[in-house]
Amino acid sequence: MKNENYRKLKALEGQHFKDTLSKAGKWLNYKLIKIEEGEIEASIHVREEFTNPSENLHGGLIALIADELLGLCFYTLGHETFYTTINLHVDYLYAVPSGSDMRVQAKVLRSGKRMANVECFMFDTENRLIAHATTNLMNTGSKIFNLTPNIS
Repeated sequence: MKNENYRKLKALEGQHFKDTLSKAGKWLNYKLIKIEEGEIEASIHVREEFTNPSENLHGGLIALIADELLGLCFYTLGHETFYTTINLHVDYLYAVPSGSDMRVQAKVLRSGKRMANVECFMFDTENRLIAHATTNLMNTGSKIFNLTPNIS
């Protein structure tokens, strides 16, 4: 039997993720392409408000996208306590111009009682790797919240 978090997210495959408590996630307006336990794939359209003065995706937004999707990926495992980001390492490899689409693949590498490690890869429409990110998450011991409150 799959966990409840996974079941709710799996039901949203192919849709934009709007029913979330993450206001940053709502603003990003990403589409969930594939959901598996410990793995996700999403697509994001690079809107003008995501860009730097060079009209490319701002590095801070790449970090936001990574943090959002790395956390969501971990959330698919169904832990009963909340894990929080304690570090985020991003390698910026190529620029992404405004109006482009990008794809993000995230995977949980390790899920322990106290710590977890998750990584993601971001690709442009030509399948060129534009960024790579890793994070370590720490178990806070606090009960997990319902990230998708209106999905039953």
